This record gives sequence, structure tokens and C-alpha cells, in this order.
Amino acid sequence: MCRFLGVTVLMLLASTGEAVAQTGEPLATRGDLIATRGDLIDRTLAIVGSQVITLSDVRAAIRLGLIAELPSAEPAAVTQQLVDRELMLREVQRYAPPAPADSAVEARVAEIRLRLPAANAWSLALEATGFTEVRLRAWVRDDLRTVAYLAQRFASASTPTESEIAAAVAQQRAEFERAGTTFEQASPILRERLAASRRAELIADWVTDLRRRTDVIILPQ
Repeated sequence: MCRFLGVTVLMLLASTGEAVAQTGEPLATRGDLIATRGDLIDRTLAIVGSQVITLSDVRAAIRLGLIAELPSAEPAAVTQQLVDRELMLREVQRYAPPAPADSAVEARVAEIRLRLPAANAWSLALEATGFTEVRLRAWVRDDLRTVAYLAQRFASASTPTESEIAAAVAQQRAEFERAGTTFEQASPILRERLAASRRAELIADWVTDLRRRTDVIILPQ
């Protein structure tokens, strides 16, 4: 299933040829989709393997909050995150972990809707980004499958040993003493911190390797 589509049918003729709108009128190319009157409809920002990531994908990810928070929501930074997402999804599809429960998908969609509480804000956001609720649910389902896959793949490798936890407690003893936290109370906190940090490092290294093994093209923005 093609996960990253444009607002309508994506026309990508980046090197040669001419795109034609449904009306038969010519459109400019070079990776952009531009109506005859000059309005930018869409633009190709990256290609991962044979999968295209467009400007409309980036705008949808920002407006609907479909990506992790970034220091800057600039298209270039969001494009990089969508490239990483696509690389991970390619691996998820190879190993086909179980689909998430419908209840989990609906709960996540409900969280997204809460970001747009104003009247008509939800429908306007979907219309502006070219999303439908069906496509949004497919996106959420892919994200949940990826989370499950990452948890399974990296869980054991990111588990800290008891000696590592003890060393971390010793290094941060002053912090816990100021808070009046005992060793028994500090241990699970540090265990989770160490596991999360190590898991993030392992995933980052894995994604870097995926980039090396996949044709990834980032186009000028």
C-alpha cells in the first residue's frame, strides 16, 4: 500500500516529460506539481527507494501532529523524520508484526482529534492536508505496528545490567539524596532512563544503517 500520497494523484515527472491536469491543461514539472495559473499544489521533497515524500505529507504531519516534536517544524527537519519513518516501515513490512487492535487505532485517532477542538477544525485540517479519516487510520496503524516492532527488536538489547544501574545510582547519588530518594526507589527510575537512552541509540544506529542500504534522495527545498 502506498503510504505517502499527494493531495490527489501524485504526478512525479522530475526529469523529463510534462504532467497534464484533469482539465488537460499543462502543469510545470521538475518535481513540483503546479497549476497553470501558478499555484503550487505539491512538491516532491524526498524519495525513499521508490516511495515519494511530498510537501503535502510534511504539512499533514505538522498540522495533525503525526510526528515527534521537533525544535523546529521546518519542512526540511520534518522531511528527514518522514524519511526515517519510511525506512522503518519498510522493515516492518518485511517482518509483518501483528496488526494493532482497532481500539488502539481509534484511541490514537481520538488523541489527534483533541488537538483540533474548535468547530470544523478537524474537517478543515483534513481537507487542507489532503487526508481522509481512512488514510489517517492507516497512518496510525502503521505507526503502532512500528512501535510494536521496535519494542520487540530492541527490548532485550537495551536492558541495563544491575551493575550499570548501581553505577548510575552512584553517579547521580546527590540528585536522589536531595530528593530524599532511596536506592530501592531510584533503581527503577534509572533502569528506565538507561533503557530508553540505550534503545534510542540502538534505533538511531539502525536507521543510519538503513539509510546506507537504501536509495534515499533528499531534494532541494
